[in-house]
Amino acid sequence: MRTRIALLAVHVLALTVLVAAPAHAEFYAVDDPADAKGSLTDIYGLEARHGDKAVVVKVRFAELMRSSMAGVSVYFDTDRDRKGPEYVLSSGLGDGTDYILTAAEGWRGSDGQVRCDYRARPKWGQDVFRAVVSRDCLDRSPSVRVSVKMIDQAGARPVRDWAPRQRRWSLPLAPGLAA
Repeated sequence: MRTRIALLAVHVLALTVLVAAPAHAEFYAVDDPADAKGSLTDIYGLEARHGDKAVVVKVRFAELMRSSMAGVSVYFDTDRDRKGPEYVLSSGLGDGTDYILTAAEGWRGSDGQVRCDYRARPKWGQDVFRAVVSRDCLDRSPSVRVSVKMIDQAGARPVRDWAPRQRRWSLPLAPGLAA
């Protein structure tokens, strides 16, 4: 009888652990399919870390070149009760382009530049765009979700690519990992 109770307790405990998965993560990564036909800057993957001091976002591309006509927007959702992002970091992906963090208006940037510590840059040899945004920029939010959009203007019609998907979010990221 004791053996049955002990086995039942083990199964109930295991089921509880599996069902009670965490609602937050500190790290998020997703592969993105080759779906931006007509652009070399197809998003290949997205990684995001919510650290104690900053949120770090890495966007991986199939091929990132200094002569790229593409741009990238990294959206940050800090208030799940409001629809859409609260902040957007916008940058070109070619040599000589700049970047800016603004308050978001829907899924677009605004004239409201956020004055805080952040940096971003493409790493052409590694096919990566990396952004580091201080938690102070994001109101030290206890949870942040991320979405990324690339637009390549090189062809006759702009090519768009999103990660994880169009106007969709990563899992909520809670601070904790060193970023």
